[in-house]
Amino acid sequence: MKQSRAIIINGNPDGMRVAAASARMSTQQGTAREVYERSPGDERDLKLLYKVLASGHKSVIEHQTLSIAFNDVSVLSEQFLIECRLASFTVKSRRYVDFGAAGWVCPEGLTEAQRALYDRTMAARFEDYRALMELGVPKEDARFVLPYCLRSNFYMTLNARELIALVCAMLYGRGKGFAEIEDLGRQLKAQFDAMYPGVIDAESKRCPRYAPAPLPESIRLGGDRAGDAELIDAPEDTEGFLDAVCAFTGRFPMSDAGAHGHALLTDARPRELELLHYTFRVKRVSLACVTHFTRHRMVSLLVPPVSLALAEGDYVLPETVKAIPEAEAIYRRAFEAQGLAARQAQEMGMSMENLSYFALSGHQLDLMISMNMRELVHFFRLRACRRAQWEIQGVAWRMLKLLTDREPNVFKYLGPSCVYGPCPEGRMSCGRPYKNLWEEEGKNEA
Repeated sequence: MKQSRAIIINGNPDGMRVAAASARMSTQQGTAREVYERSPGDERDLKLLYKVLASGHKSVIEHQTLSIAFNDVSVLSEQFLIECRLASFTVKSRRYVDFGAAGWVCPEGLTEAQRALYDRTMAARFEDYRALMELGVPKEDARFVLPYCLRSNFYMTLNARELIALVCAMLYGRGKGFAEIEDLGRQLKAQFDAMYPGVIDAESKRCPRYAPAPLPESIRLGGDRAGDAELIDAPEDTEGFLDAVCAFTGRFPMSDAGAHGHALLTDARPRELELLHYTFRVKRVSLACVTHFTRHRMVSLLVPPVSLALAEGDYVLPETVKAIPEAEAIYRRAFEAQGLAARQAQEMGMSMENLSYFALSGHQLDLMISMNMRELVHFFRLRACRRAQWEIQGVAWRMLKLLTDREPNVFKYLGPSCVYGPCPEGRMSCGRPYKNLWEEEGKNEA
């Protein structure tokens, strides 16, 4: 069986010298270039960095950047890693790529009987995936029966400070208890130690305690349920607040907030919008849909443990599957069989951490997300677009409807990119720009 691998494939070779120069910058005379040229680029730089990092000035090591290739890791680990917000990711798309031969990760420490049940169960779900596509179900909908042990491949680029925090989380924080995540953390630590010996060890002693969320104790067999969204916190008077902040900056001397909103949406630097915050509870979205929310960086996001989705047992049911009776029968049986197999594995003594791998991509979770209005503009431009995946598109329109009902003079201007100007999709454009934003309101609501 292939091992999940984390490989640092690129690190700016002069990163340590730049980091050391930044450590000298605040205490030495000279221009930025002169201070850099005085940095020797040897072990003296490393000693200086040890000293500065120990004093709590960690920003200096952010000048060291690293790119990592994650090879054949589980989607469970992928979800953990992409929650690292100060990083860049490119993930192989399960909407467009056939994952029928991708294989799966098997957690460590299973008994022979547990391993036999595990492999038999996961093989059956891959067969269901292939059978659905043979019946004409698109890959983006067939993927909902793929388990979270599915092997994924992606790139990640981040600075060294964020890598140190990530490795500590993998080894000593919320990743601890998941053998695969811990092993990936050890791989990254060994490679980083070769560049900066002892830095992670020193930081690990200062790691704050992480209180894990409680894991479910039982597994139920659910059914298909529709998603929804609820606006749980918002400013009392968005119009009035926009009037106030625009009066403060003096950039938009207009008489009504609606005019402010329209001007700000097309402005190159709409910082005024960042002062307005909105919090949603998004209900019953698939684990696959959760990743769409996770990829937005400028948000505050609360996602329960993946094992809760398995334990609740409810799942999304695509229209493309419902349209084919044979496909619907395969799809429903897949979720029922997965729940029964997970129950059996639990009775055999498998831990809830390892049972997380039984969760299917179509299993549902609730999440809570808070965004400022500037990020909401970006979110709706991407997620309300006709080319967005249908589930996240439906939830986005539901969220937008909640906002528009509350403050119509402001939020009537938000929507997909075609509302503001030319479509950015190029040759991939749907060719049907919105003329009236709510012309398909009934169709688009989640």
